[in-house]
Amino acid sequence: MTLPVVRDELIATLEETLELQQRLVAAARDRGVPVTDLVAQATLLERLDGKRDELICQLRRTASAGLRARRQGPPIREVVLTALGHLGWPQNAGFLEEYLWAERQLQVDSRAFAPLRRDERRSWQRVPGSRRAYIVPALNADGSANPRWLTSSAWPLQRRVVASATSERLFDLQKVHFLGASASSAMTSLEALLWQYGARLLGLAPPSVNATPQERAHWRRRARECAAAEIRKLRRADDPRRIEIARELAPLPEADRLWGLSRSGSLSRSGGARMPGSAC
Repeated sequence: MTLPVVRDELIATLEETLELQQRLVAAARDRGVPVTDLVAQATLLERLDGKRDELICQLRRTASAGLRARRQGPPIREVVLTALGHLGWPQNAGFLEEYLWAERQLQVDSRAFAPLRRDERRSWQRVPGSRRAYIVPALNADGSANPRWLTSSAWPLQRRVVASATSERLFDLQKVHFLGASASSAMTSLEALLWQYGARLLGLAPPSVNATPQERAHWRRRARECAAAEIRKLRRADDPRRIEIARELAPLPEADRLWGLSRSGSLSRSGGARMPGSAC
């Protein structure tokens, strides 16, 4: 579907949504309208919201493909490694999809990260160490791969370790801390992304759509400061734990440090690697 066609469909969907919203508001004010009718109208709105989101995704994919066709850019793997380098901590595919769109208008579906990681591993297996860095999974405490979190092989091992749920909370808070420093005074996709994650992770109600640049800047500072305060608190316990785990994993062969041990060969918490077929 071409960009103009998708835009026309989006306009029609938004107009239909607006009309239904106005009808729902009027019905909600009318005490004589049964609750069942309100629920039915709200259900229709939800379906239109789903259609709107699908059309927005189509717009993003089409616009991203057009931009890449018009200007020669680096390979996707390099773009992802650059994003990870900016963020500095393991991140999940869903956030990277949103961030790459907000920052570069590049649409990379989160489902594409799994085959990208497999391509990275095949490249390493062909000629180990031929690239400056690889997109690799985080590592669990037992040395197994945690593919939910993407990392760079150039990072110290302790930064690639998921010690516990506390580590994952720490990684999530880094989103807000980073976006709080990256968003500008102008209303941009990055700021919208900050509002989304500030509300989700810190419970901060986003500023009004009519907020002034000064009010939005105050909210950004508050979100970043709240994230930073909790990050400092979490790292006091989580950093030593990740350092300890990294020390236990350090003797593993490079392949296992990069891509993770198989579950059958993962480290026991008593120390040492459990080899496949071992009776230990």
